[in-house]
Amino acid sequence: VQRHKQTLAGLLAENERDYLTQLHQNAQRLLKPLNVVNPYASQLTFMSDKTRTRRDHMKYLTLIQSIALLHQHQREIKTAEHRGRKLEYLEVTKADIQLANQLAHDILGRTLDEMPPQTRKLLLLIQQMAQGMCATGPQTLREVRFTRRDIRAYTNWSDSQLKLHCQRLTDMEYLLIHGGSRGHLLQYELLWDGDSDHAHLSGLIVPV
Repeated sequence: VQRHKQTLAGLLAENERDYLTQLHQNAQRLLKPLNVVNPYASQLTFMSDKTRTRRDHMKYLTLIQSIALLHQHQREIKTAEHRGRKLEYLEVTKADIQLANQLAHDILGRTLDEMPPQTRKLLLLIQQMAQGMCATGPQTLREVRFTRRDIRAYTNWSDSQLKLHCQRLTDMEYLLIHGGSRGHLLQYELLWDGDSDHAHLSGLIVPV
């Protein structure tokens, strides 16, 4: 490493690093540290009881705020009076959220490659089953509920296989359990709304 620094390539690399650092600092100076208000925040609902999902949700909201800040020179700066202070802020737009959704899949999304092959296979079969259930009724994919018996009838997998892989999918937050205590029927909800080939963050919406 020390020898590389003495070469022309090393000199050019160091100069490039300094240039990019200066460029980044100059860009930051152009941005005012404004407050950001998201009028659509209440519509951007995620499960608050899941640690990973809650953590990803905060990153997602921060991403939306950052995009809004970067566009501050094209936005109206609004003011609000509170306890004798004038607060400047700008508002998040639907376009900010659309861009954040595009970026969130790559930045925060997961691929199915991270799970064991049989678990992945079951998830895709469950997705097919749930989509078929949607096609026969007015409910959306997030409204569909199904039991392990439904999955067994659709897949012909053994109960021991389903117990193992459904628990794994629940732990990884691809399935959400409803009921199952005090005699209530245990049902599942499919949280995964992506495909098998690309990184995906489930549950993103564009507010109406």
